[in-house]
Amino acid sequence: MPKVKLEFLQAGMVVTADVKNMDDMLLIPAGCTLTEKHINILQAWGVTDAQVETAGAAEDNSDPLQRLDPGVLAEITAELKEKYWHFDETNEVEVAVFNLVLRRKARQLAGK
Repeated sequence: MPKVKLEFLQAGMVVTADVKNMDDMLLIPAGCTLTEKHINILQAWGVTDAQVETAGAAEDNSDPLQRLDPGVLAEITAELKEKYWHFDETNEVEVAVFNLVLRRKARQLAGK
């Protein structure tokens, strides 16, 4: 079963292995279906990932930019470019960071 990073965990995913904190305290037992509250608990305890069932996991981890309406994507891209006014589209590092921020914004919009 794949480990999924905390930022990609979503309510409805099923945990396949016990999730424990660094003191070996059980936070979420195997077989539990995640809720937003569970994900918040994992974040509060500093847990970075969890093992979840693969069925549907590929769909859940799909690129959030692919799920956005093209008009909305254009709007948030323009909005972010205004905020980062020294953005150099020829610099690979800046482009990578910009794309990370863009994907995070897309996930935020998808969660609303």
